[in-house]
Amino acid sequence: MAKFDNGHWLFPNQMGNGIGFVYAIYDRVLNKFYIGKKIYRSLRGLRKGKETDWRKYKSSSPLLEIHFKARPIKEFSFYCLEEYHTKSGLAYAETWTLCISQAPLSDAFYNKRIEGISFKVKEPISERHMARLEKLLERIKQ
Repeated sequence: MAKFDNGHWLFPNQMGNGIGFVYAIYDRVLNKFYIGKKIYRSLRGLRKGKETDWRKYKSSSPLLEIHFKARPIKEFSFYCLEEYHTKSGLAYAETWTLCISQAPLSDAFYNKRIEGISFKVKEPISERHMARLEKLLERIKQ
């Protein structure tokens, strides 16, 4: 794999294109994941257009921050899942990833909330819901 200036993020291309990226952090010791997003450049105020600390950025999760301070960073893997070119695309991709993985309901994820949802999710998506949605989406492909 070619060497890129991506900091600790594992991705097959040079990062920094577009608005930002959706990422997954894997805690190799506790076998848990965290899904998040990070922007490349400030979007507001006096700092607008200034590059963020994305190469060094780890996570906004307070719990992961505690782990990062207490444990060697080599116990974690940092993956860029994909870059996005619009703010809405980035937000949607993060939400979609959290929903598809059902992260808030799984002990395999640190995530317990999704975007504007400020309460703990307690009900999984039903099998029937998934099957009906899949059937509808098949129609779109035709």
